[in-house]
Amino acid sequence: MMGKKKSIWSIRKHRKNTENQQVIGIIGTGRCVGVTHFAVMTAGYLSGVQRKRCAVLEWNSHGDFAGMRKVCTEEKGKAGVFRVLEVDYYGQAGINTLLLCKKSGCQTVIVDYGTVGEGNLEEFLRCDRQFVLGSLSEWQMEAFLEFEGKGKKAEKSWETFVCFGSEEARKNMEKRLKHPVRRIPVSVDAFVVTAEVLKFYQRLF
Repeated sequence: MMGKKKSIWSIRKHRKNTENQQVIGIIGTGRCVGVTHFAVMTAGYLSGVQRKRCAVLEWNSHGDFAGMRKVCTEEKGKAGVFRVLEVDYYGQAGINTLLLCKKSGCQTVIVDYGTVGEGNLEEFLRCDRQFVLGSLSEWQMEAFLEFEGKGKKAEKSWETFVCFGSEEARKNMEKRLKHPVRRIPVSVDAFVVTAEVLKFYQRLF
């Protein structure tokens, strides 16, 4: 009888953990718009300030996490997961990695999908929250507008952000898209939560 009670408690606990889990997908409308930096920043806030158990998945072919492992840890020759400041980072991730993180009890899984042209859009749209990063630089704005236009036609409701470009350009983009375009605060170090970064994330979460 006692074993049965323990079994029921385990099921209830697992269901509660699953209900509290959130998958955040981050994708860029082009290269070098700040997707990986934003993923690391977001994990830093959620783990360091909100004390949530977080994992960040590199679901793209850029290989940035391999370089990050070399700089931030002593596990230079190993593959798979590594930890930096209480956050687990998974390079070369995919659906199996995502399922593993969910089963292991991660409260928030942040997925770096790279760019919209890498074939990961369908998986990105399955996330609980979807963050699109664009750029207001003249040479990247066309791709930004094109992707947002497709999203509007398909009635998608992701959240849009920019790192680069003037404030005037950001406001003009909001008027053109007819929905908010949030500016991610300047962050020299993605692992440091400054007062400006803190204020930004308090509004976001």
